[in-house]
Amino acid sequence: MHATTPSTRSAPDFSLDELEDGLLLLDAERRVVRVNRAFRRLLSFPDERDLSGADGMALVRTHIAPLIADQEAAGRLLTALRAGTALPGLKCRIAPDRWMACSVRVPDSRTVALLVSDITARKESEEKYRRLEQEHRHYRELFDLAPDGYFVCDPRGTILDVNRAGTLLLGRERESLIGTPSTDSIAPECREACRALIARLASGASEPLRGIEVWVLPATGKPVPVSLSATAVRDDRGALTEIRWLARDITRRKQIDAERERLLAADLAEERDLLRTVMEYTDVHLAYLDAEFRFVRVNTAYAEGSRYSKEELLGRKHFDLFPNPENQAIFQRVRDTGEAFRIYAKPFVYKDQPERGTTYWDWSLVPVKDAKGDVQGLVFSLAEVTERIRAEEEVRIRNRRLAVLNAVITASASAFTLNELLDNTLDAVLDNLGFDVGLIYMLEGRDRIQAVLRCHRGVSEFALMQNRAINARHWPYNRVFVAGQPWFVEGTEDAGSRDRDVLADFGVASLAFIPLVAESSVVGALVIGNTAARETSQEGRRLLEAVGRELGAGVLRGVLYSRLEAANREANLYLDILTHDIRNADNVANIYADLLIDELKGEPARHARKLRAGIKKSLEITANVATIRKIRERQAGPVPVDLDRVIREEIAHFPDARITYGGLRVAVLADDLLPEIFTNLIGNAVKHGGPGVKIGITVEDAEEEGMVQVSVADTGPGVPDDAKEAMFSRFEQGETRGSGQGLGLRICWMLVARYGGRIWVEDRVPGHPEEGAAFLFTLREVGGGEPPEQGA
Repeated sequence: MHATTPSTRSAPDFSLDELEDGLLLLDAERRVVRVNRAFRRLLSFPDERDLSGADGMALVRTHIAPLIADQEAAGRLLTALRAGTALPGLKCRIAPDRWMACSVRVPDSRTVALLVSDITARKESEEKYRRLEQEHRHYRELFDLAPDGYFVCDPRGTILDVNRAGTLLLGRERESLIGTPSTDSIAPECREACRALIARLASGASEPLRGIEVWVLPATGKPVPVSLSATAVRDDRGALTEIRWLARDITRRKQIDAERERLLAADLAEERDLLRTVMEYTDVHLAYLDAEFRFVRVNTAYAEGSRYSKEELLGRKHFDLFPNPENQAIFQRVRDTGEAFRIYAKPFVYKDQPERGTTYWDWSLVPVKDAKGDVQGLVFSLAEVTERIRAEEEVRIRNRRLAVLNAVITASASAFTLNELLDNTLDAVLDNLGFDVGLIYMLEGRDRIQAVLRCHRGVSEFALMQNRAINARHWPYNRVFVAGQPWFVEGTEDAGSRDRDVLADFGVASLAFIPLVAESSVVGALVIGNTAARETSQEGRRLLEAVGRELGAGVLRGVLYSRLEAANREANLYLDILTHDIRNADNVANIYADLLIDELKGEPARHARKLRAGIKKSLEITANVATIRKIRERQAGPVPVDLDRVIREEIAHFPDARITYGGLRVAVLADDLLPEIFTNLIGNAVKHGGPGVKIGITVEDAEEEGMVQVSVADTGPGVPDDAKEAMFSRFEQGETRGSGQGLGLRICWMLVARYGGRIWVEDRVPGHPEEGAAFLFTLREVGGGEPPEQGA
């Protein structure tokens, strides 16, 4: 290290310390000659010690080079200092946010100077400028490439800039548009709206103005619809400096809107046609009314139902034509509340059409609301149900009539005597029809002049004293008891004196005399009174007449029942004579016939034997009649019977017959008349089969579950096919059968049916009726199949 001459270290050079740039001055040996204050500050040297004579290269290597982020730049700086070569303006970043410019100067061969400048502020300005340029390019690209037209205008509306979409929209070059009034490209009819928009922005409108539709005039072609939006740009004082316009071509949207409107119009037309078709061809009455209830539209059904023409209805207020305070209140409530209303079978009377009477309607009222929810009108729909209501009322009346008649019939059917019939019927009429006074008169005596009271309800003692008997020939009672006509006496204001007297006699406000007819003759009268009602309704009249007919039929049934009882008693008398007295006489005659046969010889004996055969036939007939009478009178049901025992006992009654028997041994449900079946079937086979006839009896399971089948077959002459169906009808016989067989087979049929079975006849050999008949019948088997004890 070389010593510095005193002259060199003399008073400091204040001009170097005043420099803003840092300076490190090195001699030829690269030792420090001078370091100014700015250098120390820029490089953040820790103290103010004197660096003169220090190793300058070491100082740069240890204190400056490490601060430089770019090591290549640091190397270049060290190389230039060592070599003593100039290095202009090397920009180095010495911290993330700090920059320096390092320059190497060589004033002469003995001196090298390192100049250091802080360029952080300049670098930040350059970076900001670069970013601004980048953003400008970016926004310019967006501006130019935007699909919508952008126009930048001054406060007067002169175009300052325009993007590519704007030039395409107007069909002009950018240069030809700049400097021209923006309104020149607007259709004349739309310019005033644009000027008004500019005036609004100039007057201080702060919010963007959007969606103003105008037509622009391109250089060539037709006007184009656009949607304009404008934004104001203001300076710090709020003064308007620019107006930025966005012009969006809405041609496509207009086309879509037009197509949508066309389709909507088509849909509306279709719906309108459909609605018109529905309205015109439905049976429902439809009307649309405004909020004041004026008719706006009605269908044909409504017009015809109201009996007004459509022209007479439209524009008129509903309640001017059809006044009804109750309905008007309903309409007002629906309009005011917006809530729909529906009602069923509501009665309505047309004031100007009284001939229609009371009509009935199912109707609804539905409010029609706008977008705000306010009621704009009402849809009024009606369906007339008058016929249905009248039909329902008719059904109700008929049901009531049937209920009353059923009560009368039940009362009549439960009676055993005429007096009981009259009492029961009168109670039923009063209980079901709401009358409070009732009497029944019957014509008595051979001349049938007097109508005598037979029963009564609710009649005062005074009325009974006055009306216990009525002269049926006197007016006005003869119209009932002689002419057979109902008479309704009513206490109305126009009632005659005679009617009032009759009502007073019976102590009632209204009275009905209903003739009782039996076998085309009047036999009495039903008299029904009401102490409150002064009239009898038409339905009440018809109902009373129906009751009178039913009561007359009941009286007739009573008469016929009495006659039947008498006839039955007489028939029983004849049957007693037939089955007892005639049978006794036949038995005596049969004894004497046997005596004659023993005493007579030859021809007289042959006549005596024929006499005995006739007597036996008579005994068989009386026995069959007695059996039928037992069947008719028998009330007890079947009981278990040993079928095998019955068959064997009946076979024993025919010792001379050739009978075979086999099959199941079972118990069946029958009674003590079961042997009659076998007596008749075996007897017929013996009688009609001849001396050599063979008879076979079998018992087996039937096809029906729980039943047994019994067969009695013989080798006799058989039954022709055309006679099989009528074999069991009373007194019908086959061609070869005797006169007694019909009744016997009828007895068989009656007994089998009584036991729950069936009986029929077949050929013993199928297809060969001449080889004998087989009579088959079924009986119900007792559960388990075990026969009862002997004597059951």
